[in-house]
Amino acid sequence: MNTDSTKDALAGANSRSGHQHEEEEEPFGGNIMGAEPILMSARIGGNAYAPYCERPSQYGSLPVPGCGGGVKSEISGASKQTDLIITQPTPPKAGAKASWAVEDDTLEALPIDFPLEKTSRFVSERPSVVANRVSECLFLRSIDAKFNNSKAIAKCSTLDFVRFRIRLFAPRSEEDGPGTIIEVQKRRGDTISFLKDCRAILYAAEGDGADLASETVPIHINQPVSKMACAKGVEMKEEESIEEIIKEAIESSVDLIQRDEMDLHVLAFESLVALVDPLKTVPGVSLRACKIIVAHDSQNEAASEIRGAIAALLRFGALHQEDGPGDGDAMVSDFNETLKNLSLCLLSRTFATMLEEKCLELAIQENNEWFVDTLVPPLVDTIKNARDHPHDALYAAECLSSLVSSSKDVRRRAELEDALGALEDAKEYGSVHHSSLESASSGSISLLKCSC
Repeated sequence: MNTDSTKDALAGANSRSGHQHEEEEEPFGGNIMGAEPILMSARIGGNAYAPYCERPSQYGSLPVPGCGGGVKSEISGASKQTDLIITQPTPPKAGAKASWAVEDDTLEALPIDFPLEKTSRFVSERPSVVANRVSECLFLRSIDAKFNNSKAIAKCSTLDFVRFRIRLFAPRSEEDGPGTIIEVQKRRGDTISFLKDCRAILYAAEGDGADLASETVPIHINQPVSKMACAKGVEMKEEESIEEIIKEAIESSVDLIQRDEMDLHVLAFESLVALVDPLKTVPGVSLRACKIIVAHDSQNEAASEIRGAIAALLRFGALHQEDGPGDGDAMVSDFNETLKNLSLCLLSRTFATMLEEKCLELAIQENNEWFVDTLVPPLVDTIKNARDHPHDALYAAECLSSLVSSSKDVRRRAELEDALGALEDAKEYGSVHHSSLESASSGSISLLKCSC
């Protein structure tokens, strides 16, 4: 498989401005457009740990929406108060479990020549308290985290394919006062998405609770452009029909899937995920696209190609069986993991939309073999692997929930594959590490146990 163009595009993406925190580097993949290294010029909040973050920025210091307390200028050191809209953080729910165990007396002091990222803060609390607060925040926001307790490092990944690291340090000397330095360092992904999580983590570290405010609902067009008031009197070309729009979008995605470059494969599935999301396109278009993708229509070669690609990703972990999940190539493996996650996300949103419109049951009846024999076994296997890939397991549990509620054949096959046992294990893991996985698994368990 040709990945030369991808490697060239990402050759410099693993570098940092001025220093590296870790010798070990993670492979890059997923959303190439968001893979640039973060060079932030704004502090998150007004109480960043200034003594260890003194390098000037060409952009100066910029306020970050949603952070109070003003912003300290790096160049002049003057404190500037800004008028900001602050979203009150939501306190963690009772019983949230923490899994980052950092010892107070073993925390490494910040090296003298170690410049911190701008996304860092000094917290006047013991390291164990800060670690507990952060791990609770990660759980509530369903961020997958692998903890290294001895080094006080958390390697995190989100559902938006953002990867970052959290690290705790002790102050350099007693003159700095008791407390803990926390740094959040972006490694890969979309910067805006990273900042949302970063702000929530830094809020939580300071004891303000995990920010679980609901995301703003995207605005979608609910009428043709030609009928908008602003377009009156403007000559326009005749607008394409919904069928033409969907056909062009699906065929474009298939064309990208058939190319050799793996970043184009990711772009294809990202386009399909957006196409079936009613919040990112016209609702009528999303529903029609969902039906086309899962319908049993031998005449629609593009839709058949997409279903085949999804089946291959779920079963083999790659678009082609001979490629394997990565064959030892870390970057290829990373791309394949991203593609599998996107394919599961595509199915989850497709099934949810069709279930809401009460047309999923008919689709299963018309294409029973694909749903029951092709999809259910790998979905259950994905749930069984929840401890290694909780984001994948989340989407698989959501898919299974939609399918089980729409078909008795799917229910019987799920029971045959021991879906209930897999969901119980996923729920147990999610109850400690991944809030969304716990919720989705609980819903699927209830449906499987229901005798109706």
